[in-house]
Amino acid sequence: MSTRGVVTVVLGASHWPMAKRMRIANDPLNLIPVYGDANQAKGGSGPASWLPPLRRIRCAYVVRFAQVSLKYGLPVTRADKAVMLAQCR
Repeated sequence: MSTRGVVTVVLGASHWPMAKRMRIANDPLNLIPVYGDANQAKGGSGPASWLPPLRRIRCAYVVRFAQVSLKYGLPVTRADKAVMLAQCR
């Protein structure tokens, strides 16, 4: 049986006040249910370093990454942006 978990789409809010950190940590937009070791594999990586193993969901994942980054004012690196744009062709 596969283990279940939740992947946090965007990280990088460690310097924020606790209330804002709690909002992003519990925001359903920033949480994706996963099976197996996807949560461990992702760690704190952005799209340039990690993408979901299933190609068919990568576009949806990077769109959500962009949405969360925009909503919380988090930067997207050039490398992440380049990989994100390539997923939705």
